[in-house]
Amino acid sequence: MSGYIIYHYNILDQDRIEELGPLSKPIIAKYGGEIVVGSGVRALEGEPYSNMVIYQFNSMDAARAFYESKEVQQLSKLRHSITEGVVVFVPGFSLTQSQSDE
Repeated sequence: MSGYIIYHYNILDQDRIEELGPLSKPIIAKYGGEIVVGSGVRALEGEPYSNMVIYQFNSMDAARAFYESKEVQQLSKLRHSITEGVVVFVPGFSLTQSQSDE
């Protein structure tokens, strides 16, 4: 079952935000992930952060391996100086496979 990592954030340093994409894309590819959402958000309820990126991986294990990798942990230091927000893991959903099958 797919695994997702969601970055929900505000940009603190607009001049530097473009640095993150070129640095993160090779790491995402290395772990078999892809960006499925990457844009500003429009709130229907509540006060969200202004941007969201969702990465999809083949499994939660792959998503976790990506996030815990040395490359991502190093990139996180830069990301924290440019953005503020939250990062969450979310398992995919299937009507034919239970989440415990993973």
